Amino acid sequence: KYFRAYIYALEEGGCKNNIIRIMMIGPEFVGKTTLLKILTKQSLPRNEMPTQVATGNYPLVELISFDITEVAQTGLGVIVNDNIEKVVLRTDSIPITKKISSNKQSRNIFDASLLKRVGEVRDNLDRRKKGNTKSINNKEKSSSADSELKMSSKIHNLHAVFWDFGDQTEYHVTHQPFMSCNSIYVLVFNIVEQLDDAIQRRNNLKSDMTYLGRMQEWLVSVHGCQQHYGGKTTNKEITIDGKNYELPIVIMVGSHADQIEANDEEEKDRKIAQAYNNITYQFGDRAFSKHIYLSHLAMNGNPSDDSEATKQLRHETCKQLCQMFAKIAQELPFMNETIPVRWYEIIEMFRGKKDDMIKPILTKAEVKDLIDKYQLSKEGENLDDLLLYLHSVGQIVYCDKDEKLSNMIVSNIDWLIKVFCSLIKISELKSYYDGDWVAYDQIRSTGRISDRYIRQAWNEFNLSENERNYVLALMSHYDILCPTTEVMRNYRSNRIYLIPCILAAQPKMDNFYPRDCVKSQNIYIAFDEQELPYISSNIYYCLIGRCLKNPKWNNREVQLYQSCAMFKINPGISLIVDKLPSSIGLQLVYRHPNLQCKSDMEKFIESAKEIDSKSLIQSYLRALIGKWMPYLKDIKITVSVKCPRCGELVDLENGLSIDKSFLDCNNCSQIWPSWYQLQYWLKDVPVKNISYDSEDHPFPISADESELGKTKYETPGMLEVHKERLRTSYVDIIEGCRSSVTPICNYLYSRGIITLYQKDTILSKPTDDDKIGKLLDILPQCGSQAFGTLCESLSSVNPELAEYLRNSQSTS
Repeated sequence: KYFRAYIYALEEGGCKNNIIRIMMIGPEFVGKTTLLKILTKQSLPRNEMPTQVATGNYPLVELISFDITEVAQTGLGVIVNDNIEKVVLRTDSIPITKKISSNKQSRNIFDASLLKRVGEVRDNLDRRKKGNTKSINNKEKSSSADSELKMSSKIHNLHAVFWDFGDQTEYHVTHQPFMSCNSIYVLVFNIVEQLDDAIQRRNNLKSDMTYLGRMQEWLVSVHGCQQHYGGKTTNKEITIDGKNYELPIVIMVGSHADQIEANDEEEKDRKIAQAYNNITYQFGDRAFSKHIYLSHLAMNGNPSDDSEATKQLRHETCKQLCQMFAKIAQELPFMNETIPVRWYEIIEMFRGKKDDMIKPILTKAEVKDLIDKYQLSKEGENLDDLLLYLHSVGQIVYCDKDEKLSNMIVSNIDWLIKVFCSLIKISELKSYYDGDWVAYDQIRSTGRISDRYIRQAWNEFNLSENERNYVLALMSHYDILCPTTEVMRNYRSNRIYLIPCILAAQPKMDNFYPRDCVKSQNIYIAFDEQELPYISSNIYYCLIGRCLKNPKWNNREVQLYQSCAMFKINPGISLIVDKLPSSIGLQLVYRHPNLQCKSDMEKFIESAKEIDSKSLIQSYLRALIGKWMPYLKDIKITVSVKCPRCGELVDLENGLSIDKSFLDCNNCSQIWPSWYQLQYWLKDVPVKNISYDSEDHPFPISADESELGKTKYETPGMLEVHKERLRTSYVDIIEGCRSSVTPICNYLYSRGIITLYQKDTILSKPTDDDKIGKLLDILPQCGSQAFGTLCESLSSVNPELAEYLRNSQSTS
């Protein structure tokens, strides 16, 4: 009886999916892990360590199974067994009159594992029946066995598998393999911090990025996901409480409610409402705003506050959040698919609950053999549908879009995370080879790592050569790692790889700008700001990875840094790629034996335009957006220059004249000749005047503008990343240098960075803060050596600040 019911359930039984993956995302140190611990009723440690890609107890993602109905932590095995037993229970109560299919007949009734499983189900069902006889007998029986095996549209016993993402900068690119569009995202933000504030890290450190910027990065990544399951694109919108939302849904949840300063509960509630209103104001006009579901909740995660009132408030907040999960989940197309019950048995198989030890990497053929071995296959069923489902609920990693990778799966996600850890968190490893060039500081400064070192790092995983090649291909596919054309000196078989996301250093000007060179004006490649208002680190790393796949650019001359890179794209020509907050900046650097001969240089620059590096970068960006953000594949990509008068970006499509002879700024109505910025970039703009003077301008400077110290003008030279560093460190520099502004100005003047007039203008300001502030306003316009010379001047007055600026190193 039980055998027939179980076999029939495996063959024909199905139920609505009740497993949803919930992704905890948001800036670092905002309380994602704390919220998760409160949800799952775990104790709150007083000194919570950051979630990270690392060995030990703090992985990239922390997986926790959670019964939303009972608001309690549970095991995934319990969920799977519960679903199987419910279907068998209903099957047992209906007459099975259909002819047994050939697939059923092929099942070996004497198979030990099958008999064992039937025995487990029988024992569990006997206990279930004893407690639920009355309710079972009252259920209406359907005349159709097929309809009886389907659950109602409402999701029963909804369970969540939580993923807690670490948010340090180097981890961003590693998130992509684990992202799923068939998930709910919870974006946690610090409710007491202003969105424009720099992110507060542990140990009272401040990030270079603002809360607004990082939240935008997450929202853009979610917005770009393609809602795909079962071989077809599903509905993009759902309706909740009468309002339309785009999938995937992102629930915004505030943290640090205990730090809200308020005289009473009414004022506290008003401040919470104001924080959420500010989110609506900041994101309301963005395309990704349609994903945002405002919870209007504020969680108190202070481990020192263990009062009964706080416990009750946490319980109520968790209850409301779980109700939101259930409300959203039951509207998701993915959750309303009927799932074959045998798929739940396959989940158990992958979790190692059968007799076999499952390898961490399997081919499709090996997956099929395992399914057949446990008699869980069905004739005509598409294996891809099963694998896509398992990927969506976070049980495997399946890269179905890549022809080379789609023949294999990763069955053990924890194992894959540890493999990633071994390279991303490379500081935890030490080389066994004396004098090995892959010392930690070199890897962090160059991004280069040898194949020899990778083999050493992966030694503990006992990878076969095929498995090792698959992992390398997987990391390359997700732009985590990029092979180069280099080999290590004296080791011809020792290939070199680049891992851009581990880079910590920023460039020194002498490395980028040789003494004898000609520099182009910058151009800027940006996206439609409504769709993609912020260039994420992930986009930058993927762009660098794509550039490295160009064999002509992937050479020994590549210089990689945390926010910029330099590629030698042809003899005598280098391209600088800058990651800016909302655009990618490009600059060309030319070297020539007859550099001072303008006629030779003009011919060289004209011939160099054939490379068209601008268009190549555009195509690379288009390709990576189409790959990782399919819904944004048709996004508008603009090429712009900065107006030399007001500094606003001028889109070439709208600002360049028909004959390409001049540019027109809509912001300040200034008109200037196009050759000033485009003679290095466009074939239709002839080379007219090669400037060796960084102070050159396309039109005369008025007397009024001269009095401003030329601060309104963009001049070539200072990298955009250094301008951004001055901006983000503005307050720190003022506080650290207010008493030393005179010696700093004297040093800059003696090195030819500022003029006598500019020095007098700065020192004429009434207060020290005004003086140093004026200096910082002027410096970005003072040429390529200004940033490095400022660092030199600070070495004697504030060495710590000088080192901080010089290294420009993120501690994410």
